[in-house]
Amino acid sequence: MNSSILPFKPWIAALALVAAIECLVQAVYSPPLVARTNFLQFSFARDETAQRLFMYDKLTTFADSNPAIVQSGDSSGFYGIEPKTIMRYLPEGMTYLNLSCCANLGFNGYYNVFRFMADHNPGLRYFVLHITPYTMPRPELWNNDGAALWGDSNIKVFGDAIYREFVSPQRYVYPPSLAFRRDVSSRIFYLDGLLRRLDRPLLQSENYLEFLRVYKSNLGWMPETDVRAGVYASECDIAESETFDAHSLGWKTYTEAVLDAFAELAKKYQKTLVVVFQPVACVYGTGQGSAKTREAIEHFRTEHPEVEIPFPLITTWPADLFSVPAHIRHEHTDLLTQRLGPAMAEIVARRGH
Repeated sequence: MNSSILPFKPWIAALALVAAIECLVQAVYSPPLVARTNFLQFSFARDETAQRLFMYDKLTTFADSNPAIVQSGDSSGFYGIEPKTIMRYLPEGMTYLNLSCCANLGFNGYYNVFRFMADHNPGLRYFVLHITPYTMPRPELWNNDGAALWGDSNIKVFGDAIYREFVSPQRYVYPPSLAFRRDVSSRIFYLDGLLRRLDRPLLQSENYLEFLRVYKSNLGWMPETDVRAGVYASECDIAESETFDAHSLGWKTYTEAVLDAFAELAKKYQKTLVVVFQPVACVYGTGQGSAKTREAIEHFRTEHPEVEIPFPLITTWPADLFSVPAHIRHEHTDLLTQRLGPAMAEIVARRGH
């Protein structure tokens, strides 16, 4: 027996040493589970992408903050919804947390943000899916990681990384030392700080530096800093596509299929799903450009009366209120608060907190 394991003794000894080191790291530093991820790249002389940094900072900061309401979705909500002003309409003690990010997080990413927060926060009551009609569900935004959004190879959908690094069972086997990956890699790459500061922000961008300055005190929100390019009011035209639904053995629009998944998630976690469509500068017009999506939403509403949808898909606001089609100018975000705050207050009052 001893002779049969003799060739493996060096490997066994090495594994035992690694295990001992990891146990020591855990005992001495106790790094939290959310810090042990491969979500960020830490590549040599290459900045992280802003979207990944926004999500990493938000999830690791607010993981166990125990809010009553969590918002996820695209950048319309990230830059548009100020939690502290929404909370003025809510019962005392109810915290509204803005974990929205960006369209290239994708609906799979929005979905897994809700899963992550529900797993970590027993007091969570509401999922608010805040989206703009400009980025409604479609194939590249649902279970299609790596898709180049808008044909730009620099803007890739990365929602599955939220699942893989923050939700999936595999995160439990990540070693405690992984929490120190940035520090170790930076010391090696940059000669212990000789070439670059070890404590530098991971992205030297004015937008990200402003985010770091304000996001904690603002509960995830920051004002938009868009370059003003002009927004024009043409008819709202929403591209709708279909997918085969294994449950009904028929075809469904992506809008309904994706919203069905969110409704099932809310049911599983016993939360209330609230779907919020941001106002747009485009106009209803003949209605033909959004007819199929509006029909899908109405069918979804009939099938899921437990889901709250306080506003119609298309609400047209003057074009000069927008910095870009998906973002309200930061000086007008109070208008979004005056719209969503009372709506959330009514929902909370009707459902008894």
